[in-house]
Amino acid sequence: MKRHVPLLLAVLLVGLSALLLSVAEGPRPASARAEVDFPRWLREPEAERLQARRTLAPVPAPAAAPEAEEEPPRPRDPFLVALPRDPQKPLVVLEANALRHSRLGELFVECLLRRPGRDPFEEARREAGIDPLKDIDRVAFAQDGMILFGFFDRAQLAALEAESRVTRRGEQGLVYEPLRATGPAMSLGTWRRELIVAGEPAFVEATLDRLEGRSAGTPALIPERLTYGEAYGVVPGAALANLFRGEQAELGRRIASAASRIELHADAMRDVAVVANVSGADERAVEDLGTALGAAIAVGRIQALAGGSSQVAELLEHARVVRGAGGGFSLELALPVEVLERWFAGCGTAQP
Repeated sequence: MKRHVPLLLAVLLVGLSALLLSVAEGPRPASARAEVDFPRWLREPEAERLQARRTLAPVPAPAAAPEAEEEPPRPRDPFLVALPRDPQKPLVVLEANALRHSRLGELFVECLLRRPGRDPFEEARREAGIDPLKDIDRVAFAQDGMILFGFFDRAQLAALEAESRVTRRGEQGLVYEPLRATGPAMSLGTWRRELIVAGEPAFVEATLDRLEGRSAGTPALIPERLTYGEAYGVVPGAALANLFRGEQAELGRRIASAASRIELHADAMRDVAVVANVSGADERAVEDLGTALGAAIAVGRIQALAGGSSQVAELLEHARVVRGAGGGFSLELALPVEVLERWFAGCGTAQP
């Protein structure tokens, strides 16, 4: 599954976010930014989507005094319940179905289908019984594995069952452990034919345990209020330090030290617009980091123009640092659809 569209979309969106974090703010035409819709809060269609996804029974409320008037527990989104909870590890979610119908998704699919050789989507349908363009609703990428949520009634698991030791995990979870593993220990789990989780055995088991109510309740890294955009996630600054090398190594160290939490949101239905909300315990250090990133954009864009790196220069032209009213700051990057389409021109065709 890792060869198909969800991962390819992740590479681009997370890559754009990483590039955004490695440079910073610079002047850019106000009219160009005004046309871009940046994801900054939960919008009406996303709120409606959120309501429809609450299909898992609520956690029973604790016994309360008769006079207490508390809101009754509400149903939950099983995908959000399944997500890992360690704040020290990155977690990124792609709305795969929405991305498929975005302009970015259309360009990716067109690019893949133009390439000579086998159709990767038809191969997945034939071998796994899963249509990557229709059956996958959301994908979560974590440090220890990945979680897919969607419609897997037609998934072909017979071959997997024949080559694995299958054990039940709770009432509706199954764990598949390969009988002849040749590399690091990996396993796969399923739940209700709605969810597939793959990764390290402990990661797979913990995911199913959360769905089955077998684990202690810890705060969600991505609560419902943060599920806006076609991609969203939470990344600790320390997880990004290795992305910065050479002249940018010091900037990477400052991000690792100051940014304890970076919330990422990307809108890709037409333009690609990325927002990274940066916060940390030391407000002064976070403020200084924002200033450093702001200066880096100006320098980076000049260097890109001087070095003939037109694509990097175009990205930096639409990037900026925005100070938060309550502390912290946001990094914003806009890739207008006209630029996106130009970058994809000729993708997948034979090169002379």
